[in-house]
Amino acid sequence: MPQRDLVLCLDSGTTRVKAAAFTLDGELVGLCETPNAALRRNGARVEQDMAVSRADAFAMLRRCATEHAGTIHGIIVTGQGDGLWPLDADGRPVGSAITWLDGRTRQLQARLSASGATDRVQAITSARPTAASQILHLLWLQDNEPERFGRIRHALRLKEYLFHTLSGALVCEPTTMLSNWGRWQDGRLSEEVEHTIGLKRGIALLPPLTALADCRATLSEAAARDLGIAAGTPVLLGPGDVQSTAIGLGLGVSPTIAQASTFGTSAIHIGYVRDPDAIEGRPAGAIIQPFALGSGYLCLLPCFNGTTAFGHLDRLLSRAPADTVTPAYSQVIVHPFLEPGGERAPYTDPDAKGALIGLGAAATPDEVAWAAREALAFLARTSHDIMDPAGGAVAVGGGLAGDSAFMAFLADTLGRPIYRSTSPHVGLQGLGLIAAHHLGAGDGAALAARWLDIDRQARHPRTGPLRDYAERKYRVFTELVERVSPLWQDMSALAEQARVFDAAGGS
Repeated sequence: MPQRDLVLCLDSGTTRVKAAAFTLDGELVGLCETPNAALRRNGARVEQDMAVSRADAFAMLRRCATEHAGTIHGIIVTGQGDGLWPLDADGRPVGSAITWLDGRTRQLQARLSASGATDRVQAITSARPTAASQILHLLWLQDNEPERFGRIRHALRLKEYLFHTLSGALVCEPTTMLSNWGRWQDGRLSEEVEHTIGLKRGIALLPPLTALADCRATLSEAAARDLGIAAGTPVLLGPGDVQSTAIGLGLGVSPTIAQASTFGTSAIHIGYVRDPDAIEGRPAGAIIQPFALGSGYLCLLPCFNGTTAFGHLDRLLSRAPADTVTPAYSQVIVHPFLEPGGERAPYTDPDAKGALIGLGAAATPDEVAWAAREALAFLARTSHDIMDPAGGAVAVGGGLAGDSAFMAFLADTLGRPIYRSTSPHVGLQGLGLIAAHHLGAGDGAALAARWLDIDRQARHPRTGPLRDYAERKYRVFTELVERVSPLWQDMSALAEQARVFDAAGGS
């Protein structure tokens, strides 16, 4: 068998860790994946064991490299786009990583909001800090674990940490860094961010900010021995997993795709724009990222609450998890804001609370499960109407893209044509396309024609009673959010009182 020219792609996600081998022409020749064994949930504390994260990533790369023969031209890395992965002066983990799902900063956010600090940070970065923000994770450690905070010398994200374990190099890139630490308008970091929130050390802990195309190093001798890959193989740092997925959906590289949604652990809605300032009503939790493959920007509206909401509701209802749910149309409305950090887009509020509204004695678990899926479609509509009021087509990826009933309801709710990715590994495809581009295999548009697997048969909104139902329920859903949201902070205060009673034995 002739040797193929390959690129290895690593995506260390919240739910699963995946590695794939692609030819430079975009043919998927091997895929390895495993559940994320590093994630640790304990109430509002959602962390990852950094050593286990490294072990999972290396195991998947090693399997991919050994099971599929070829000449490896490069390795590219992405992972969860937010969170804090701290190292000490010797490059060792300083405790566990704080993930983007961690909710311990809620009271901190309330304090900063009351002082106006979050408004001032938003004026700099264009994004209001949320529970996923690295700057707040550092501030929380400074306030609550000062000894640990004092040992941190490098504040990384997961992909930068894995890049470091592969190459020994420390580097960061603008697409994921500027929304916390700087300005997308000029691409510079700003010490004003840390001064505004009272953080004693911030930018000094970051790796050197480098253009994405230059974020490369070579595989170290130690990593090469662990992986069975030649030392000196190029290692590339990719953009965050969201931008990799957006590019895999054709955003910015396909002329027909200017909007996208991905429904995974989180639900994220994305627009490709030339001027982010032209987006009227852009929510406080929106994130602006420079586009990884040329000019323009991506506007991200990332929800904390994606398909994880289904698992939370299944647990509450003692219902067995299911990959697909038969539509059960009803008056039941779900507000899926169940993560401890509240919500960050399109509703930006650390106190956001989930709700089941419209329950009656005849309500069924199936109706609740379907209403949760309807809720994700409603949040997608709100997001896309903000970014593109004209109603352009939307490309859809993630696990729910394979659910035909959900896709039909999504098209009805959006009132737009939608294109479904035909690949279950669209994020890895986008990451591989980026690697091929930076390894000199072609420009973004030419590579997209070979690499991407988008179903060009658009699904259009239906007409008739189901479309009317989706429209009416969307209006009720959004009005209920507007009416209930002023009470979210009071609900958080009740939760604090309840915790005091629990600690006192209920008295």
